[in-house]
Amino acid sequence: MRNPKENEGIQIKRFQKIIQEKYNTKFNDYWEFHQWTVDHLAEFWAELWDFVGVISSKRFDQVIDLSIPMDESPEWFKGARLNFAENLLRHRDDGVAIIAAGEDKEAEYITFAQMYEEARLYAAAFRKFGIKKGDVVACK
Repeated sequence: MRNPKENEGIQIKRFQKIIQEKYNTKFNDYWEFHQWTVDHLAEFWAELWDFVGVISSKRFDQVIDLSIPMDESPEWFKGARLNFAENLLRHRDDGVAIIAAGEDKEAEYITFAQMYEEARLYAAAFRKFGIKKGDVVACK
């Protein structure tokens, strides 16, 4: 299993470089980058969408309408069409997908491969029981 922090710094630096080049800006430290993300909210999230490679059948028309206050819950990525599960399950390697931790237990690391296999087994069971698109399923 890969160390979850292994590429963290490298990826942030790659993303910062893309932003600096595209928006002709310079960040001297992480906090300047952070401030840019706050000041350029829509641009940041659009760039992050592309950087992480969100899979969609339709790209968003608008990231967010900033004229609507955040406490009124403006719609994010208006017009986008995507399959959330497809995005979560696209990696099938030994990278860490989930870290389950709590005060009363040791952290559990679940890889993308393990998550995919469990989802595959659930999907097969759901099909066996006749569950189809549009049905709602709850698990405990």
